[in-house]
Amino acid sequence: MRKKRVIVLFVIFFLIISYFAGGIIASNIVLSNIFEKRGSNESDLLTNELLIYKTRNDYSIMNERIEYDFYSSNNKLKGYYYRVNDSKGLVISAHGMKSLSDAKDAEYQSYFIEQGYSVFAIDLTASGKSEGKSMNGLYQSAYDIKAAYDFLKEENMLEDKLILVGHSWGAYGACASIALGLNPDYVISFSAFDNPYDTMVRFSLNSVGGIIYPTIPTFYLATNIKYGKNNTLSASKALKNSKAKALVIQGKNDKTVPYNKEALYNHVKNLSNVKTLLLDNIGHNNPWLSYDSIKYVEDEIEPKLKTLSGSELDNFIKNVDKEKTSALSNIVFDEIKEFLK
Repeated sequence: MRKKRVIVLFVIFFLIISYFAGGIIASNIVLSNIFEKRGSNESDLLTNELLIYKTRNDYSIMNERIEYDFYSSNNKLKGYYYRVNDSKGLVISAHGMKSLSDAKDAEYQSYFIEQGYSVFAIDLTASGKSEGKSMNGLYQSAYDIKAAYDFLKEENMLEDKLILVGHSWGAYGACASIALGLNPDYVISFSAFDNPYDTMVRFSLNSVGGIIYPTIPTFYLATNIKYGKNNTLSASKALKNSKAKALVIQGKNDKTVPYNKEALYNHVKNLSNVKTLLLDNIGHNNPWLSYDSIKYVEDEIEPKLKTLSGSELDNFIKNVDKEKTSALSNIVFDEIKEFLK
């Protein structure tokens, strides 16, 4: 009887060890396939998905800029400085995952330049022209923004008013960087998540489905081993402990970062220094665009991209009305203008 009990205990112990070891291995495979690679390259600007929109080269106001190199850890990053004489303040802008500064983020960067703000736009780690074989964890955007801030401070390029602006990964970083020592006057966030761990679980669910559920305990362990304290670096806690005023903009149809779950929006609604804007019928990728613009792309452009090929597709893309695909939302930018008064 005692021998059987020992065997049973050994089997249970073996199963527990196998579960955690297997779960950690599986978790690391998921992480490496989603996050441990480059997010974007400069050549992405020539993809069909981006050619239908306005990007940096479509804005004459963004023709003149100065490129700077600065370091975040061991990676040399690119920063693009759009200087405005007698500017109202300096905007540090950061893009989302798998994007780059010169892509669609130029749509709102151009707005701030037109409104009289200087802009320092960043290619985050492993994105655009910046170095890096891997984006690392989702926390990396906060450290990249901190590195940009330190560079600007050292070069005496900061101005009396500092505004942090970002989308998704960059928006999270803009808010979470406050916990690393930044003290901005304003933060404007498009489609941000609150913390890396919850969002990595969401991304994994979206990528591999419900198979991730049994491994969630080991997923937490694996990400803590990999990322340490940065695993749960919270944007909402950073804002809570800050004097900065924040405008958190979120699409109600966002399936990448659901507004009532992992979204920063869901964690800051009761903070006195935060104003929230929830947009009906708007998803994750283009919350600064008008609803008509988004519908135009969904109904008239995307079906053609899927069915046309060769020269027909090339001609179609050349004749896309970018004024319609990239029209800014009056609702959003009226709110931003009022917010920055």
